Amino acid sequence: MRPYLGIQQHLVNHEKYNTVKSPSSEIHIFTPLNSKMYMIQRILFALLFIGASMSFTACNPCIGPFGKEKIVCDNGGTCNEGECDCLKGYSGETCSEVDLCELNDVVCAYGDCVEGDCICIDGYEGEFCEIETRVPLLGKYQIGEGCVDVDTLVSTYEMIIERDNRSDDQIVMTNVFNYSQWDLRGFFSPVQARVNAGTTSFNIYNQSPDDNAKVISGTGSLDLSDTTQITITIDYTVVDGNKTYSCQLTGVKTE
Repeated sequence: MRPYLGIQQHLVNHEKYNTVKSPSSEIHIFTPLNSKMYMIQRILFALLFIGASMSFTACNPCIGPFGKEKIVCDNGGTCNEGECDCLKGYSGETCSEVDLCELNDVVCAYGDCVEGDCICIDGYEGEFCEIETRVPLLGKYQIGEGCVDVDTLVSTYEMIIERDNRSDDQIVMTNVFNYSQWDLRGFFSPVQARVNAGTTSFNIYNQSPDDNAKVISGTGSLDLSDTTQITITIDYTVVDGNKTYSCQLTGVKTE
């Protein structure tokens, strides 16, 4: 084995490295000692990194320097080509606008959704405007009528309530103050009424069923408290020239 030959020290550009000689090889161990040169190397590397980052982000309108989001999309939206792609129920430049109707899948059968709630058209009700208000009133009734200062018929007869196809919130009543029961005084034509929203009551608005001087108006309601015997009451007034008749109709629903 050859003897140890020693250590030689060299200085090159003020940087120090050690050379160790051995019988088999010469080993160079390099240790940077100049802090200025070291800092310059780090700064150059950082500038190269920044340049590469800016070059990449300059081509992406959604991402800013160092990967920071240039465009922030709210409510789970994602930026695509500089614009926010919003999830269902959200819209606007940054997806900040909320449509509760779309978000909650609100579908109104007979109405419009506003702020997540259904606003029903006349004649319908319910959470989704799916209930036709006048339905409980439709059908046939056995009725009797009486008027002040007018001979009242003792026998009962049939009244029919049907949909008025001219409006979803109206009904047509056949045999209200009808000529067959009120000779010379009654109407030949059906009487119309408008159903009050969310109720089983209705108004007979001022009208002339036969298009003459004879006019009727009044109010009515259906009593559903006893489902085995549904009853109806109508209070109305008939004006015929200088004569006025105050009347009441009561009846029981048969079908």
